[in-house]
Amino acid sequence: MSIRSYIRNALVIVAIALTLPLWLPTLIAKHLLGSDGVFHFCTELLSLVPGKPGILLRRGYYFLALDRCAWDCQIAFGTTFSHSRVEIHPHVVIGRNCLIGRAIIRRGVAIGSNVDILSGRRQHILDRPGVPVQYLAGHFTQVDIGANAWIGNSAVIMNDVGEAAVIGAGSVVVHTIAAYSTAVGNPAVVKKTRETGAEKRRLTNPGRPPHRAALEPGSEQQDDPVWTGAPPS
Repeated sequence: MSIRSYIRNALVIVAIALTLPLWLPTLIAKHLLGSDGVFHFCTELLSLVPGKPGILLRRGYYFLALDRCAWDCQIAFGTTFSHSRVEIHPHVVIGRNCLIGRAIIRRGVAIGSNVDILSGRRQHILDRPGVPVQYLAGHFTQVDIGANAWIGNSAVIMNDVGEAAVIGAGSVVVHTIAAYSTAVGNPAVVKKTRETGAEKRRLTNPGRPPHRAALEPGSEQQDDPVWTGAPPS
């Protein structure tokens, strides 16, 4: 592990200690009372802390408040969570002003700004005419965002997104998007599917096994992810 990683881990430990007055009541309310009320207060409060201090404080709090949160994730200013049943895997970058519901965000995912990841597409079932929609029960599911997927600004995600898929800006994902696909529109439609490096080698060198690294996306990533550009439009 690099010196940079040691420093980052030490800072996260400090952030965990500083956010103890927040995550301790959160865990008590969650496990003893079955309530996410304290969690909602804390996620909105921490979303307002700017810059690097905000990223570190959010890492420290979410490490204990969520089902899983990697120490190297980057959660930008203004982003909140509506549920604590969330997994954030290593090398994840989440842009500004996002709203995250129940989700598994796997390794290397890049999420632009103003993205909404809902807890499935059936949170309200319109089966009782005359009853306001906010009082109608529904089904909450955990949306799975595959490793190395890229989600553009202002997209709305209501279903699973496959590994290394690209979701265009402003798209609404209603149906599952397959791995290595590029999807855009409302509802999002797959426009093209990319071949993996292993598949290309198999076609050009039949009989030769693919290199192991080609079968392990993200295996050569750096310790800390770096945002290298704007999401797709």
